[in-house]
Order: sequence, then structure tokens, then C-alpha cells
Amino acid sequence: LIIACPCALGLATPTALLVGTGRGAQLGILIKGPEVLESTRRVDTVVLDKTGTVTEGRMSVTGVHLAAGEDRGLVLRLAGALEQASEHPIGRAIAREAR
Repeated sequence: LIIACPCALGLATPTALLVGTGRGAQLGILIKGPEVLESTRRVDTVVLDKTGTVTEGRMSVTGVHLAAGEDRGLVLRLAGALEQASEHPIGRAIAREAR
């Protein structure tokens, strides 16, 4: 944001904070208010909990380990059929992978 005169500073700062808060909301980041965003300049340490903070919250299958002689497609179809109606995040991931 570029301003041409000191009087515009009174409008530029709230505008920048409003845009920052709005952009955070678009990205799924809840910012309680512009004063919180403004105070982040003093942050020197960030502590994260183990789950849900830097993840998408959507499980995915990263690998399928088969017994000797088993067909991957068949195993996935059977597992997907079992988990098709599941509401559990892991069950949903298996059903998605099977499709």
C-alpha cells in the first residue's frame, strides 16, 4: 500500500488491517480483530499443538501394503465397499482412495 501524504496514513492503516483480516478468513485463518493482527509484529515464538493446526484436517491414504499374491485393486474395492457409508475420517479416506 502506497500513500502520498501523511493525512492518508489514518486511512491506510485500517485499510491494510481490514484486508489482512479478510485475506486470513479466505484462507481459513480466524483473526479475532485488527488489533490482534497488528500485535503480531511483536511475536518471536510460535508454539503449535500436535494435530489440526498445520494440517488440512482431511485424511488420505498414503500407501497400501498387501499380503503376498493379493491384488491391489480388489483389496481397495473391498475396503472401499466396507467404508463407503463411514463417517469416520479414516473410513472416508479409504472410500475415496477406492474410487
